[in-house]
Amino acid sequence: MITPVDISRHLQCPICKNLLTDPVSTTCGHTFCKDCLDKHISRSDSQCPLCQEPVTTKPSVNKAIEALLQETHLPNLDLFCGERDAIPCDVCDEHLTFKAVKSCLICSLSFCNEHLKPHQSMARFRGHKLVSPVEKLDHRACNTHGRPLELYCRRDERCICTLCVKTGGDVIPVEIERDRRQAVQQNTIEVIERMISQREDKLKELEESAAKYQALLEKEQQEIQEVFAALMEALRKTEQVLLAPLEDGRKCLEKEMDEKTQHIQKDILKYKEAIESLKRTQNEEDDILFIQSYPSVPAEFSDDWTLSIDTELNFGTMRNTEAELMNEIETHLKKLCAAEIRRIHSFSVNVTLDAETAHPHLEVSEDGKEVRDTGARHDIPCGPQQFDLVGGVLGKAHITSGRAFWVVEVGNKVGWELGVMRDGAKRKGKVSYKPSEGYWAIMLCAQNMYGAFADPPVQLHLETRPQKLGVFVDCEEALVSFYDMEALSHIYSFTHCSFNGAIRPYFNPHPNRDGSNSSPLVICPLNQTDISV
Repeated sequence: MITPVDISRHLQCPICKNLLTDPVSTTCGHTFCKDCLDKHISRSDSQCPLCQEPVTTKPSVNKAIEALLQETHLPNLDLFCGERDAIPCDVCDEHLTFKAVKSCLICSLSFCNEHLKPHQSMARFRGHKLVSPVEKLDHRACNTHGRPLELYCRRDERCICTLCVKTGGDVIPVEIERDRRQAVQQNTIEVIERMISQREDKLKELEESAAKYQALLEKEQQEIQEVFAALMEALRKTEQVLLAPLEDGRKCLEKEMDEKTQHIQKDILKYKEAIESLKRTQNEEDDILFIQSYPSVPAEFSDDWTLSIDTELNFGTMRNTEAELMNEIETHLKKLCAAEIRRIHSFSVNVTLDAETAHPHLEVSEDGKEVRDTGARHDIPCGPQQFDLVGGVLGKAHITSGRAFWVVEVGNKVGWELGVMRDGAKRKGKVSYKPSEGYWAIMLCAQNMYGAFADPPVQLHLETRPQKLGVFVDCEEALVSFYDMEALSHIYSFTHCSFNGAIRPYFNPHPNRDGSNSSPLVICPLNQTDISV
């Protein structure tokens, strides 16, 4: 008896492997889908894809086969195994194989719906484990005995069959080992998920931090652009002021040149007319008539033909304009100092005083944040680290690399010294305050005289009396800078410093002989040095 499946075998297109659509037959007797054959012929010679017989005429739809396709109830070809990666049934006929729907791990076979029925209905197959279709089931069988791999050997860490079991071997069913590994797997997944969550949080923090710094950079960029835009505008206006007299002079020069040119041209015309009159009487033969008709000669003009325009600059105006411009430039550039202080403020460090280095007349607070001169005149033996003649004290911090910033409140003291000192610089006896000796500091003396211990010393002219001073050190750039933290202005910078090792903060509150300099130098706490600019 011929079944629909048997019929469907002959109603498949040899090219696309699907049921025929618009079937056409060649003269050699083979049948194809019309579109499939047309595409084949367009890409190659007009030959049959199966027997290579020539296709001499364009085939028309085979009405008989088309009617057979419409009248015959054929199985759903989607169930047949023709797709890529589809797993075939191991029991089906090799000429028409259905897709597998389950694989049996005991039988090591894959079954379609039809051939799976015994496993679903017969009692002897109830213990067989059915799973979704599995490719290469032979890998699930023991290579030695050909039996299913049902056990797991912990000692050898591999799957084995029942015949592979050896005495003393630690063997468990593969299901138990699977449960154990699934638990480990789940734990691993949870650990990895936590790692992912942590990194996602860190990524969010980085994005927020980047956004914060981006906003700061944009703000500082805008501030700098505004300052230089103002500078360019000031330069443009100054240029106009200086060029205006020259432009006026050019216009006056052109006007005077036009006037004198017209005057001279008129004179030339008069002289030419006089020459013509003289030439007309030059050949007169009658002496009396010659004398009577002798024309008058125009007198020579004594006009000043030079230009009287002053094309030189007004040097007083030049000097005044230059001074005004430099003052305006300095005013605008000071605005950049606020951004500079805000930037270096991020390098704040916690500085405390090292009492072991303090001069015997100095009093260091218990927290190491204040130092004052006691005004005592008695001598106290100095330790090896102490200053003995200069009333100084060092900070504990040893700065060897990077950047550091701290703020010191000087208040209304009438004298003080602040800066940094090379760790090995001279502390005993008379000290020479200059960079070549390892000191980079500024000072106030005599109430209103500010100076920098450069070589030679530099007097500083400050617009305001600083109450809090910022000290900034950049080891890589060999720089020490001082700032007025309340005026947000730069005071002085030592550049090209030769630190040659560690440097330490240096403080000197100056003597308090008459009680007028009794207030201490105070190192400001980090949370009190915040500025808003």
